Amino acid sequence: MKKIITVHLKERKYDILISQSTNDFFSIIKKQTKTFFIITDTNIAKLHLKYLVNLFRQHGYNVKTAVISAGEDGKSIRNLSYLYDKALEAGIDRKSCAIAFGGGVVGDTAGFFAATYMRGIDFIQIPTTLLAMTDSSVGGKTAVNITNGKNIAGVFYQPKLVWINTSFLESLPERQIRNGLAEIIKYAFIFDYKFYNYLANLLGNEIISSKDFDYMIYKSCSYKAKVVEKDEKETNGLRAVLNFGHTYAHALETVTHYKKFLHGEAVAIGMLFAAQLSLKLKLCGQETYNKVEKLLNLAAFNLDTKNNPKQFLALMKKDKKSVNGNINFVLIKDIGKTVNKQVNDNIVFNVLRSK
Repeated sequence: MKKIITVHLKERKYDILISQSTNDFFSIIKKQTKTFFIITDTNIAKLHLKYLVNLFRQHGYNVKTAVISAGEDGKSIRNLSYLYDKALEAGIDRKSCAIAFGGGVVGDTAGFFAATYMRGIDFIQIPTTLLAMTDSSVGGKTAVNITNGKNIAGVFYQPKLVWINTSFLESLPERQIRNGLAEIIKYAFIFDYKFYNYLANLLGNEIISSKDFDYMIYKSCSYKAKVVEKDEKETNGLRAVLNFGHTYAHALETVTHYKKFLHGEAVAIGMLFAAQLSLKLKLCGQETYNKVEKLLNLAAFNLDTKNNPKQFLALMKKDKKSVNGNINFVLIKDIGKTVNKQVNDNIVFNVLRSK
């Protein structure tokens, strides 16, 4: 399968290439620089880095590499500083191109590096996880975490190209596949009742073929591309819809120091919380809430988690989407219909306490 989704922005455009063909990829980048700086993490380095380096060298390119720690620990100021030093030592200049080769952590960190190294160099996303393929590699959000918050230091910086090669999914453990399913399910909740039904039937059968993965990735990227085109830098509020489930998720990740939950797992729990909040506010009915819970259960997420209401409320008020201490939530009215709404602290606290 070869699919190309073009993201049209005000100042320029870029392609999302979905293909397992290396020729498809190199035919697009043939006019790119001769020097590439591949940034990956310790897990992907063991599995795929040698393959990718050899691939570029076979096509006549100069390749330098840098490896950061795997997991959310990789998204740190310390690792960012390491990348600056490593790039300078390797002779990476403003005409070089960085490559984010890995999951969402690598994409966010490498993207932030590219945006800020020598005031900005080009970069390409080559995601290796389902979550990165369906969500984080598209849209230009880059960031690193700080001690008290997720993605607090970051910038919008669009890639020159996103190459989604689904053959990399073959090395993913089941937990990482489920991690990516959370973001796919998110698109169904916020955009498409038919896609919801497709996922409910698919996950109910418990068999996901390569064609199913191709379709889910294509649909997810298409939805995100349309939103990014209309609101690249979250200036008019349209892009906020993509944060469904993320406000609670970021608090959960912070409390557990990014150790207990993968991002998609936290988002799944966050989407259920958003649905509970929606039901409490009578924005949705019990039937809609049940559908949200059903699909998340079909994807085998552990949705039973405890929280300290005061602590979570304080963290959510610090979320970068909050304004003047007021918490903004993306809430659900029906499958495929959402609304962005500020919610009173007392209501949020009561729903937190009921979990």
